[in-house]
Amino acid sequence: MQTREFVTRLFERHGHGLAEKLTAIRYHNVTSRAQHGLAGGSTGTADCGFLYLLVKAFARRSVFEIGTYVGTSAVAMAMAGGHVTTCDPKDYGCLPQGIRFLNMTDRDALRLLRREGAIVDMVFADVAVSSDAIAFLNKIGSDDMIFTAHDYASGRKGEVCVDLMSKHYRRAQECTWFLPEAKPIEVAPGLLIEEATAAMVPNQLIAAL
Repeated sequence: MQTREFVTRLFERHGHGLAEKLTAIRYHNVTSRAQHGLAGGSTGTADCGFLYLLVKAFARRSVFEIGTYVGTSAVAMAMAGGHVTTCDPKDYGCLPQGIRFLNMTDRDALRLLRREGAIVDMVFADVAVSSDAIAFLNKIGSDDMIFTAHDYASGRKGEVCVDLMSKHYRRAQECTWFLPEAKPIEVAPGLLIEEATAAMVPNQLIAAL
């Protein structure tokens, strides 16, 4: 299955009401950055829609995010029903109630989650993950864990994540990568999904879609 077919199928089966959700997600992004005078971008609407659909379609309940910023993608995944834990060494104080924030690096956050006995069934990385972080994911990731990485392009952090996960994740051979196409996928008139996020999805989940 190619990325376009995968994204389209996710939307057709689980995209009811997504346009309205994306409006709320975009509002959080814009107002949070304005509140802190931040010019830098956050996870785009198309990628937030993709993350929302993944959480919704595959009933992800324990989501771990690396790189919080103002929390746009964390809000998107929480709206889809995920219980989100997000980590970042810098705290902008923009997260709504219900999303757990760990003011620390990915390694320290994963170490804490392991001590707590957590099992993670989806990851969104908005940084280049380390091999140490992957070693922790190999221990606390569920057997059907989905891994996603933002900013996939030549030489960028998403591509680094794909390379490292493909080499070091214990179940890499049981998964399929869905990589961004040249342009976002229009799943409905004016509604674009998936722009710069790579997703590693277990084949058992794909087969049930």
